[in-house]
Amino acid sequence: MNLVPKEFIRIMPDTLRNFISEVFQKAGTSEKDAEHIANLLVQTDLRGVFSHGTRQTPGYVGMMLDGKVNPRPNVRCIDDSPTTAVYDGDGGMGHFASFQAAEAAVNKAKEMGIGAATSRNHFHFGSAGKYTRLAIDVDCVGFAVSCHRFRHGSGGAIITATGASPMSFAIPAGDQPPIVVDMAIGIDAKLPLDQAFENSPAAFFKMLGLSHVSHALGGFMAGIWLFDKPPDPPSIWEGANQGAFIAAFDISRFRPIDEFKEEIDQHIHDARQMQPAPGYDRADLPGGLEWEREQEWEEIGIPIGSDHQQQLKNVAERVGIPVPF
Repeated sequence: MNLVPKEFIRIMPDTLRNFISEVFQKAGTSEKDAEHIANLLVQTDLRGVFSHGTRQTPGYVGMMLDGKVNPRPNVRCIDDSPTTAVYDGDGGMGHFASFQAAEAAVNKAKEMGIGAATSRNHFHFGSAGKYTRLAIDVDCVGFAVSCHRFRHGSGGAIITATGASPMSFAIPAGDQPPIVVDMAIGIDAKLPLDQAFENSPAAFFKMLGLSHVSHALGGFMAGIWLFDKPPDPPSIWEGANQGAFIAAFDISRFRPIDEFKEEIDQHIHDARQMQPAPGYDRADLPGGLEWEREQEWEEIGIPIGSDHQQQLKNVAERVGIPVPF
């Protein structure tokens, strides 16, 4: 899904932002919030992470129109300290509460050296990298995880007990593309589960460990189980089953930032001169290809494949507006 489609049309980012913003406003979202989530989804498309960009719009809008997600949440900071904060999403999209949590974490890191925040009582927060990249914009390291509320089935295999949780790390650089790890903690093995496990048991156990870091921080510590009752009274929204943990660290509190960037630039440069992985035509570290796409596609447009186009047409039809292509 996150490969560049072979057949596509290009849509300019501003055109796509305006369209997605209008869609969310038709679903009941305020103009300010609609512009915010549209910007984040298009930003994700610009990096080629299509799975978590604008093609998520029909699902998000559907949850709002079906009364499962609050289209006009009143996001509140319910606990605050010099280095920590807790945000309640009021049953809305995670893009609102989690983004405020990320901003708080970054601001606290710049002031105190380290900052962390949780968000809860909201729906999906999209790709984790959008939150960690806020940190690298101000020469901080960023870390983000999220989790949704679920219980393990006693009859299932332990190696499937991951919950597909997202995790991101972001590390700033100087002239080189920053290192941005933005991933779901799961393996698409393309083999029967037993065979895939036999081929690489270590990968599955690492996946299991990382996913439960997400559950512990973005789930239990974030407090998502405080909202696990059925949606009665109506103030409890059925889709608000997720939370997040976001942290930032100011590099300058540990090393002079210029020295750090010089060293990491050399490290990234050297890695990019290595032999590519089998089947690939370039060597790069996580975030390098996405950084290049973002620069290029902002100028020439985002490649939108036929399935993606149909998703946008479907949501436009549902809210009663034309598509911009």
